[in-house]
Amino acid sequence: MHAGHVSYGEFEIVAHPERNEYGAWVASVSVSLGTRTIVDIRPKTVQPEWLTEEEAIRDGVEWGCRFIDREFNSQQSRSWVADRSRAEQWFSQIEKSRGSTQAEHRDDTAT
Repeated sequence: MHAGHVSYGEFEIVAHPERNEYGAWVASVSVSLGTRTIVDIRPKTVQPEWLTEEEAIRDGVEWGCRFIDREFNSQQSRSWVADRSRAEQWFSQIEKSRGSTQAEHRDDTAT
């Protein structure tokens, strides 16, 4: 069995394929940053069992990339109050612009 090694930005992802008790392939994933291991896990994916070793490696590497993106590369969400406030302002602006456009359209059709 060979492991899949992938560099993803500053991170290193290693997917170790192994057979489960049913004979299907699954992967354990290790994500590290330099000498520090961030996570060492067998993820519970949507399709946890694969027919080939290569599929299990690919799934493990994809899981590692998603984990890095979610935990380190995405902007940290602000509070739901701030998100809701921005959404309300945006909707308000849209409604105002629609209202003024509709009023202009009514004026054009009236003349």
